Amino acid sequence: MKRISYWALSTLSALVLLFAFDASQRGATGGATTATISGGSSGSGGSSPDNNPGNNSGNKGSSGSTSSSSETVTGSVSQTQWGPVQVQLTIRDGSITKVTVLQYPSGNSRDVEIANYSLPILIQETMQSQDANIDMVSGATYTSDGYIRSLQSALDQANL
Repeated sequence: MKRISYWALSTLSALVLLFAFDASQRGATGGATTATISGGSSGSGGSSPDNNPGNNSGNKGSSGSTSSSSETVTGSVSQTQWGPVQVQLTIRDGSITKVTVLQYPSGNSRDVEIANYSLPILIQETMQSQDANIDMVSGATYTSDGYIRSLQSALDQANL
Protein backbone atom coordinates (compact mmCIF):
# COMPACT_ATOMS: atom_id res chain seq x y z
CA MET A 1 0.00 0.00 0.00
CA LYS A 2 2.89 2.33 0.83
CA ARG A 3 4.52 1.77 -2.58
CA ILE A 4 1.27 2.53 -4.39
CA SER A 5 0.94 5.82 -2.49
CA TYR A 6 4.51 6.84 -3.39
CA TRP A 7 3.93 5.85 -7.01
CA ALA A 8 0.68 7.85 -7.22
CA LEU A 9 2.25 10.93 -5.61
CA SER A 10 5.34 10.82 -7.83
CA THR A 11 3.20 10.37 -10.96
CA LEU A 12 1.00 13.28 -9.90
CA SER A 13 4.08 15.45 -9.20
CA ALA A 14 5.55 14.61 -12.60
CA LEU A 15 2.29 15.53 -14.34
CA VAL A 16 2.04 18.83 -12.47
CA LEU A 17 5.61 19.73 -13.43
CA LEU A 18 5.04 18.71 -17.02
CA PHE A 19 1.91 20.82 -17.45
CA ALA A 20 3.39 23.78 -15.56
CA PHE A 21 6.44 23.96 -17.86
CA ASP A 22 6.13 26.91 -20.24
CA ALA A 23 8.09 26.04 -23.38
CA SER A 24 7.42 29.47 -24.92
CA GLN A 25 9.77 31.05 -22.37
CA ARG A 26 12.66 28.85 -23.42
CA GLY A 27 15.31 30.85 -25.24
CA ALA A 28 13.53 34.20 -24.81
CA THR A 29 16.10 36.95 -24.88
CA GLY A 30 13.94 39.92 -23.92
CA GLY A 31 14.81 41.80 -27.10
CA ALA A 32 12.80 43.14 -29.94
CA THR A 33 12.03 41.78 -33.34
CA THR A 34 13.23 43.38 -36.52
CA ALA A 35 10.42 41.97 -38.63
CA THR A 36 8.05 44.63 -39.89
CA ILE A 37 4.34 45.10 -39.48
CA SER A 38 2.90 47.53 -41.96
CA GLY A 39 -0.30 49.06 -43.12
CA GLY A 40 -0.92 51.25 -46.08
CA SER A 41 -3.61 53.10 -47.92
CA SER A 42 -4.72 49.88 -49.59
CA GLY A 43 -6.61 49.02 -46.41
CA SER A 44 -4.68 45.82 -45.69
CA GLY A 45 -4.72 46.37 -41.94
CA GLY A 46 -1.08 45.47 -41.70
CA SER A 47 -1.00 42.33 -39.56
CA SER A 48 1.34 40.27 -41.70
CA PRO A 49 5.02 40.55 -40.89
CA ASP A 50 7.69 40.28 -43.54
CA ASN A 51 11.38 39.73 -42.94
CA ASN A 52 12.88 43.11 -43.79
CA PRO A 53 15.13 44.30 -40.97
CA GLY A 54 15.06 48.02 -40.27
CA ASN A 55 18.26 49.50 -38.99
CA ASN A 56 18.19 52.92 -40.66
CA SER A 57 17.14 54.99 -37.67
CA GLY A 58 16.45 58.60 -38.45
CA ASN A 59 17.09 58.46 -42.19
CA LYS A 60 15.05 60.10 -44.91
CA GLY A 61 14.83 58.68 -48.37
CA SER A 62 12.83 58.92 -51.56
CA SER A 63 11.40 56.01 -53.44
CA GLY A 64 8.75 55.24 -56.01
CA SER A 65 8.43 55.43 -59.75
CA THR A 66 5.20 57.38 -60.04
CA SER A 67 4.94 61.03 -60.99
CA SER A 68 4.30 62.19 -57.42
CA SER A 69 7.27 61.92 -55.08
CA SER A 70 7.14 59.61 -52.14
CA GLU A 71 9.28 60.06 -49.02
CA THR A 72 10.16 57.43 -46.45
CA VAL A 73 10.91 58.71 -42.95
CA THR A 74 12.07 56.56 -40.06
CA GLY A 75 11.26 57.66 -36.52
CA SER A 76 13.69 57.36 -33.66
CA VAL A 77 13.78 54.16 -31.62
CA SER A 78 11.59 54.59 -28.55
CA GLN A 79 12.75 52.46 -25.62
CA THR A 80 9.92 51.04 -23.50
CA GLN A 81 9.95 48.85 -20.42
CA TRP A 82 9.37 45.76 -22.60
CA GLY A 83 11.57 46.64 -25.59
CA PRO A 84 12.13 49.17 -28.36
CA VAL A 85 9.49 50.46 -30.78
CA GLN A 86 10.32 52.10 -34.11
CA VAL A 87 7.99 53.41 -36.81
CA GLN A 88 8.65 54.19 -40.47
CA LEU A 89 6.29 56.32 -42.57
CA THR A 90 5.85 56.59 -46.31
CA ILE A 91 4.56 60.05 -47.19
CA ARG A 92 3.20 61.17 -50.54
CA ASP A 93 1.88 64.67 -51.28
CA GLY A 94 1.86 65.59 -47.58
CA SER A 95 -0.16 62.62 -46.36
CA ILE A 96 0.80 59.32 -44.77
CA THR A 97 0.30 56.48 -47.26
CA LYS A 98 1.98 53.66 -45.35
CA VAL A 99 3.03 52.93 -41.77
CA THR A 100 5.62 50.24 -41.05
CA VAL A 101 6.60 49.17 -37.54
CA LEU A 102 10.26 48.19 -37.78
CA GLN A 103 10.78 47.17 -34.15
CA TYR A 104 8.42 46.17 -31.40
CA PRO A 105 8.69 44.29 -28.08
CA SER A 106 8.89 40.54 -28.64
CA GLY A 107 10.83 39.13 -25.71
CA ASN A 108 8.18 36.53 -24.92
CA SER A 109 4.92 35.17 -26.26
CA ARG A 110 2.83 37.72 -24.32
CA ASP A 111 4.76 40.63 -25.88
CA VAL A 112 4.16 39.20 -29.35
CA GLU A 113 0.47 38.67 -28.57
CA ILE A 114 0.10 42.29 -27.41
CA ALA A 115 1.97 43.59 -30.47
CA ASN A 116 -0.08 41.49 -32.90
CA TYR A 117 -3.25 42.88 -31.34
CA SER A 118 -2.30 46.53 -30.79
CA LEU A 119 -0.07 47.51 -33.72
CA PRO A 120 -2.67 47.04 -36.49
CA ILE A 121 -5.06 49.19 -34.44
CA LEU A 122 -2.42 51.89 -33.96
CA ILE A 123 -1.54 51.80 -37.67
CA GLN A 124 -5.22 52.14 -38.63
CA GLU A 125 -5.64 55.09 -36.23
CA THR A 126 -2.56 56.75 -37.73
CA MET A 127 -3.84 56.31 -41.28
CA GLN A 128 -7.19 57.85 -40.31
CA SER A 129 -5.88 60.76 -38.24
CA GLN A 130 -2.77 61.47 -40.36
CA ASP A 131 -0.95 62.63 -37.21
CA ALA A 132 0.23 61.39 -33.80
CA ASN A 133 -2.94 62.46 -32.01
CA ILE A 134 -4.27 58.90 -31.64
CA ASP A 135 -5.71 56.87 -28.77
CA MET A 136 -3.62 54.31 -26.93
CA VAL A 137 -4.70 50.67 -27.08
CA SER A 138 -6.00 49.38 -23.75
CA GLY A 139 -3.75 46.61 -22.44
CA ALA A 140 -0.84 47.78 -24.58
CA THR A 141 0.11 51.00 -22.81
CA TYR A 142 3.89 50.71 -23.14
CA THR A 143 3.75 49.59 -26.78
CA SER A 144 1.26 52.36 -27.60
CA ASP A 145 3.39 54.99 -25.87
CA GLY A 146 6.53 53.88 -27.70
CA TYR A 147 4.66 53.79 -31.00
CA ILE A 148 3.31 57.33 -30.54
CA ARG A 149 6.74 58.72 -29.55
CA SER A 150 8.44 57.13 -32.59
CA LEU A 151 5.55 58.25 -34.83
CA GLN A 152 5.90 61.84 -33.60
CA SER A 153 9.63 61.69 -34.30
CA ALA A 154 8.99 60.56 -37.88
CA LEU A 155 6.34 63.27 -38.37
CA ASP A 156 8.77 65.90 -37.06
CA GLN A 157 11.42 64.78 -39.54
CA ALA A 158 8.87 64.99 -42.37
CA ASN A 159 7.79 68.48 -41.20
CA LEU A 160 4.16 67.38 -40.87
